[in-house]
Amino acid sequence: MALFPRTPRATRLPDDVVSRMERFGRFEFDPGGTDIDASDVWGELQAPFLPFAQSDPEGFARALADAVLPAGGFALFGAARTVWNLAGSDFSSPAYDAVRMAALEFFRANGVPSNRLSADDWRFWQEKRSEPWLVGRPRPTPEEARITPLALGELRRIAQITEAPDSNVVYVAAAHDSRFKAVIDAPTSDTDPTRGRFDWTSADTLHDLYTRIGEAFQTPVHWVADELRPFVPLPPSRF
Repeated sequence: MALFPRTPRATRLPDDVVSRMERFGRFEFDPGGTDIDASDVWGELQAPFLPFAQSDPEGFARALADAVLPAGGFALFGAARTVWNLAGSDFSSPAYDAVRMAALEFFRANGVPSNRLSADDWRFWQEKRSEPWLVGRPRPTPEEARITPLALGELRRIAQITEAPDSNVVYVAAAHDSRFKAVIDAPTSDTDPTRGRFDWTSADTLHDLYTRIGEAFQTPVHWVADELRPFVPLPPSRF
């Protein structure tokens, strides 16, 4: 039995709709981490659904829900993003909401931090659910933390975001106003590989600065210094 009442237009979905939604979901979540050519995404994974989505958005959402809710996984996210793209960001229906929530529950169950969600998905979760997204370990107190004092003029490397040779690197240093600041060493832009250093955030103490950095990361990045690691509240995501 279908999870949502079908209409004749549900037959417009291709037989491989679940695999297409799964591929699109993986691409939307992490374009660089898939083998999907970005130039193929629209033509293969979105455009074929456009006539159905525009002529009958309610039926399209119900048909997708019937296909992907039993399958689960990234197909849920792919379907949710497909409805968003093709039916419009202001579209809403019980079937679409069910798929969207199931996609978020899938991410939550796999430890995906909230900073990986879009602003709209995060707002949707907060409107529909009252429990926290994930609960991390408490930050260490100033007495518990083992932070080596910064030497005069020291620029301390505390994190590298990815394993790529051109990855952003985070340093901490003393600021001119007796505060402490985080500095990001990164390429100037996507088209200019020349590296520069840019102030990110600051705090009155190193403890408070490490707290801000840990909360911004939420999960460990590629490399984290031992003294910063206790401030990162969540374990690595499964994705």
